[in-house]
Amino acid sequence: MKQSATGKVFIIMLTAAFLASGSAAMALDPEALDLFDHAIRKAKSGDHKGAIEDFTKVLKITPNDSEAYYNRGLSKGKLGDPEGAINDFTRALEIGPKLPEASYHRGLTKRKLGDFPGALEDLNQTLAANPKQADALYERGLTKTAMGDSTGAIDDFTRAVAINSKLAEAYYARGLAKKNLGDAKGAQDDFAQALASTPNLAEVAYTRGLQKRNLGDLHGAVEDFTQALAINPTFAEAYYDRSTTKGKLGDAKGAQDDVAKARAISPKLAETYEARGVKKRNNGDYAGAIESLTQALAINPKLADAYYARGLAKKHLGDRQGAIEDFTKTLAVNPKLADAYYERGMAKWELDDIKGALDDLTRTLKINPNEPVAYNNRGVMRWQAGDSHGAIEDYTQAIKLNPPRAVPFYNRGVNRLTMKDFQGALDDFAQAIKLDPNDTDFYLARGKTYLGMKNRDAALADFNHAVTLRPQLTDEVLETIRAYDHSLKSK
Repeated sequence: MKQSATGKVFIIMLTAAFLASGSAAMALDPEALDLFDHAIRKAKSGDHKGAIEDFTKVLKITPNDSEAYYNRGLSKGKLGDPEGAINDFTRALEIGPKLPEASYHRGLTKRKLGDFPGALEDLNQTLAANPKQADALYERGLTKTAMGDSTGAIDDFTRAVAINSKLAEAYYARGLAKKNLGDAKGAQDDFAQALASTPNLAEVAYTRGLQKRNLGDLHGAVEDFTQALAINPTFAEAYYDRSTTKGKLGDAKGAQDDVAKARAISPKLAETYEARGVKKRNNGDYAGAIESLTQALAINPKLADAYYARGLAKKHLGDRQGAIEDFTKTLAVNPKLADAYYERGMAKWELDDIKGALDDLTRTLKINPNEPVAYNNRGVMRWQAGDSHGAIEDYTQAIKLNPPRAVPFYNRGVNRLTMKDFQGALDDFAQAIKLDPNDTDFYLARGKTYLGMKNRDAALADFNHAVTLRPQLTDEVLETIRAYDHSLKSK
């Protein structure tokens, strides 16, 4: 059975670089070249709407100009149209496959939309063309961090700083990745290196202060928070964390003064920590997210969204019981938050508490009866609990909700196959393949259905297609065919 998943992650993109030269096609058309130059100037001045209009005019004259598509994509991204940007970058790459800038910015845009595998693929393509592009290594490291691959991220950040030793962001990001892996000393060293590269980086000084405090170096922590405030005097969190650290050192007056300054800068200090925690979680710094969200809740224990975000961070780090506790606290403050019931149910499921999980997903659907992912996953749970008919009802409900998704068709097909409803299963797998023709599981399942219907030739066609898509399935497919042939001979 396949589980559906939801989630959005946003990571800040680096400043886009516009190509300032026209293509060979434009060189043959003075009007197109003139329009291109005007578009570039408009883009550089911030008039992206005007730039898009001019790039579009260029493409009407020279419709196969990769640079015009690429630059129009950059402007679309600047105006908040990431899908349009991706389409233009893709068209640029179709025309000029060796345009690494397009694959680079398409990767960053995909990551902004939460498509981490797509972003990784594009950044791999960029680095295949130029293995020594430090920015691309740094961005790929951020992508791996967001995907939970801290070890791979550290390798990319290390390669980035080997090429550009002044890339403070890479030292800082590597420090966060090491922190995620429990390497406190390595994290501390990287934060120090980041500060040495860019002494005005307030965020680095603040983060190093938090790390020192966690390691018990309270005086060192105060020094770093003070450095952060020297760089950024309106850094409310630095004042607050310095106040709590001073309190632990017995400096009650200094602690009170810092709290007052923090609240003067940010009257909604708890929400400021909450926003910081959510940002850290979205960027893959789950331990840092928990730390910031815990601070938010220490100030205001009624922040339902902070409990929820901390629960998500704990769940990602494998602390499912801690996540369940946070989702429960979320619901104590806001009992109408359907997502909290859903996430608590999924955490319970991962701990094999199927009854508790079913109860929570049912509550999710009472609050939000139009959530196809919850119907699909409750269907999987019902199937595991032996309620095949209930599972089929849930998959069917998920299928009814738009847009149509392949996974509920596949799951319903698996359910029907186990019930020997071969025709029903066949219909469902056909729909799944129509919606997602590149998922090998769908072809394997339909092939096994054909075997159940004693249609060996049709089964072989599906198995061959699956192996074409994923050659490592060859042994599994051969074993399935051998078992089928043996069963016929033994009858």
